[in-house]
Amino acid sequence: MRLNFWSNPAAKDTSNPLRAAVSEVREQRNTGVVIGTEDTDARLLSMLGMGGQTMAGVTVNERTALGFAAVWACVMAISQDIAALPCQLFREKPTGGKERVFDHPATRLLNLQASPLQNAMPHRMQMTATVLLHGNAYARIDWGRRYTPKALLYKHPRETEVRESGGRLFYKFWGDPQIYSDYDVVHLRGLTLDEKGILGLSVLSAHRESMGTGLAAQRTGANFYGNGAKVSGALESDKTLTKDAAARLRENFASIYQGVDNAGKVVVLEEGLKFKNISLSPADAQFLETRKYTWKEVCAIFRVPPHKTGDLERSTNNNIEQQGLDYTTSTLMPWLVNFEQEYRLKLLRTDEVETYYWRHNLSALLRGDSAARGAFYRVMTDIGVYSINEVREFEDQNSIGAEGDVRFVQVNRQTLANAIKAKPKEPTGTGNQPPPTDE
Repeated sequence: MRLNFWSNPAAKDTSNPLRAAVSEVREQRNTGVVIGTEDTDARLLSMLGMGGQTMAGVTVNERTALGFAAVWACVMAISQDIAALPCQLFREKPTGGKERVFDHPATRLLNLQASPLQNAMPHRMQMTATVLLHGNAYARIDWGRRYTPKALLYKHPRETEVRESGGRLFYKFWGDPQIYSDYDVVHLRGLTLDEKGILGLSVLSAHRESMGTGLAAQRTGANFYGNGAKVSGALESDKTLTKDAAARLRENFASIYQGVDNAGKVVVLEEGLKFKNISLSPADAQFLETRKYTWKEVCAIFRVPPHKTGDLERSTNNNIEQQGLDYTTSTLMPWLVNFEQEYRLKLLRTDEVETYYWRHNLSALLRGDSAARGAFYRVMTDIGVYSINEVREFEDQNSIGAEGDVRFVQVNRQTLANAIKAKPKEPTGTGNQPPPTDE
């Protein structure tokens, strides 16, 4: 049975034009097409941690997927890096150029406190992690006076129903009788393949088998080390051991050498027992390769360089900087642009949308690297992009006064046109003779 959030609309009232219009909108909402919803059974199975079974025999859902270290590392890297970036509001000036806007109420929501229950960074981390895993993330906008946003209230995709009607989206949240229009909800979405491009595709669904293989390998390794007695050889004897002797030997051997804490102990043999060396089996070697492959596969799914997840096997001092740059431009930047556009449409008034826009300050990623930060500032001041006071502002330092607003350029820099027009100097002497002197 499918949950019906849109039933029993108020009877259409045509006693006056305003009531008729409201009734018509209500009727459209209740006759629209459901885009995203979950039926009762699916919702119950998800709450119980069931469903999402894979061929590897493990269940892949939000909780179990994050139990796979590679998934956790990728989601944490992207969500933390994005949430830590200042999201700044700018306004295009009528006379040209732009200026920073500090007093807009939405700036506080994205950079300090999203709601009475959440600071801005945990909220933005939660929204980013949700859209990474589920393809969609929702936050209901709590409006204040003069239609200004005063809070962002997170809503899980499992508890959200989306309906399209008349070219508009409407949202219904579990436990809330009210229906919200598209401008009342921040809706972050990833790659979408549906007909109208409304809902993002869930990574958990698209790559369930890949993550299931990784989870199965991880659990196999944990069970092996928790229950197995692994040595590099086997015990052989020319004598026939009685059942009691074999049981005693097995019990004594397990008590001394079984478990991680006893790994590597010297084996003491008796009664003519011999130790036979056993190399790594092909099955064990394949198991290790499977774990490496699934780790790299998860990194590829989220477009995260392996070194960001702690895998430094192929990272060197020469290429790790380039990998970090590629991570910023190829992984973070598409998500940042996606979020900025949604914030612009939903958190700004209609009269602000055309001239106001959001930008994440990527220079915050250089905070921990003083050498890279210094080189960046040096280049920017050498070509006149930043003044000394602007650099000091980035470093949370006070202005040094009007002289700090002066911009500088290198003296040997000139335009190509001026270089072409420059005339060669006239010779000061004739032939090979030195120029005349005053003596």
